[in-house]
Amino acid sequence: MSVRSIFFVFPTMMCISAVQLIRISFFPHSASYQLTSEQQKQDIQQVLSNINQKSAFAALDPGKKHKFNLAAQRLLLANLPHTNSSIFQIRLQAWLSTLNDPAISVTLPQSAPRSNVLTSFQGVLHHDGKHWLAFMPIREQLDEDYPYLTHIDGLPIARWVSAAQQYIPDSLKLSAIEQSRWISRINQLRQDIGLPLSDSTQFTFTNSVGDSIQRTMRLGNSGDSKIDISYSTTPIHKQASLARDTLQYPAYSEPKEMFFKQLEASTNNPIQLDIRQLTSIDNRLNQWINDNVAPSYTPYNSTIGLITYKRFPKSTSATFSKQAFFPLEDLPFFELTQLETVGFNRQFDGTQAFSHWLVRQTDEYLNAASKKRQLHLLVDSSCQQECEWLALRAASWPNVNLLGEQTRGSLSPRHSLKLKHSGISIKYSAALTYSAQGRLISGIGISPHITLTGVALNQPKIQHLIATESKATIRLSADSKPTSAKTQP
Repeated sequence: MSVRSIFFVFPTMMCISAVQLIRISFFPHSASYQLTSEQQKQDIQQVLSNINQKSAFAALDPGKKHKFNLAAQRLLLANLPHTNSSIFQIRLQAWLSTLNDPAISVTLPQSAPRSNVLTSFQGVLHHDGKHWLAFMPIREQLDEDYPYLTHIDGLPIARWVSAAQQYIPDSLKLSAIEQSRWISRINQLRQDIGLPLSDSTQFTFTNSVGDSIQRTMRLGNSGDSKIDISYSTTPIHKQASLARDTLQYPAYSEPKEMFFKQLEASTNNPIQLDIRQLTSIDNRLNQWINDNVAPSYTPYNSTIGLITYKRFPKSTSATFSKQAFFPLEDLPFFELTQLETVGFNRQFDGTQAFSHWLVRQTDEYLNAASKKRQLHLLVDSSCQQECEWLALRAASWPNVNLLGEQTRGSLSPRHSLKLKHSGISIKYSAALTYSAQGRLISGIGISPHITLTGVALNQPKIQHLIATESKATIRLSADSKPTSAKTQP
């Protein structure tokens, strides 16, 4: 090689090295989908530090936080085998579930390959209050002559319910919808039970006289990259037939214009509105409710609820003011007095780990109709975030019924965390939410006035079911004293 060539090659190599250094400096993260023991432990340590600093549920229950930390230490001291990101995601899910936070989600990167441990039953499982039923995605029951699912892989369905419970927060352990979502994850639960993984499963069905048949079902990947507790992106009820007289709030923006045309044109009274897919503030929906449903005499109608966030270094209420919250001290004196009248104690401070109170209010509404409409809101354990805020606001109104199951108890703002090595994203509650009366809603949820199971909630006509139920709560008539309103949160 000539001297001239050497002088040409050397600067070229220097330039390439400089470019590589710049790329590593500005774009250091490259998710690994095959994880060493050390990479797993570094990700676990990242989660541990973040949760201990910022998690509202870890601060709420020191006992659960201690259990969470002990589990982390066992993982960090163990000789973790090399694994893929799918298996690691499930380990994180089981560990994080000990916090009992219904907002927690653990999400694989979109580009991560899906292991067969994530394959699941591609139909829908429902519980009718007594039996488990299985439906295919086309909404047809697998066998009408043998409708009741009793065993999976030869084990009683109760064994699978038990295995699923470790992933379900306390507020949702009795939710048939939440149970069905986790039971469908056949291969994931096989790992916990001690069964070998497979691309199929065997269902056993019986009829009313005890005869049984077995059917082999193929497992598949739903295409949803989440294995999470939040359940907002893949609600079971989407796959079941909704009542034909019910308007369903759409999950995506494209059908919303048609939804609002139907809502504004509806003459039904009561109107049945399925809000289970409402996850963010919708000003147009709020305006319709203000104009047509919201009573004008409720004494605390401007305050929906309050939050208190977990303090951590550099935390500030300004973060939450962007999400419709503001300090309690900013309320006018008369509204503070009204809150105390309905039971809120602003002096309450459970621990210094939490911030001062922040309030969420409704906007003022001036063009309300003189005659208020009756409204039935359909909710269940997939109802969270804005769905729950609307349920919380309307639950005490005399012209509103909540129908379905207990809501999720996941109303507060959330923190997000992306893990360094696996690229897994984690979300969890940043705050606790309380009703205007001072009742804790986070991790508890809002009870419906009329309880309907997943099957009943999706019947073509549910009016006859509603007619057979009655509320146990006291309803407020137009000329009653405001303080006698329903006490439903």
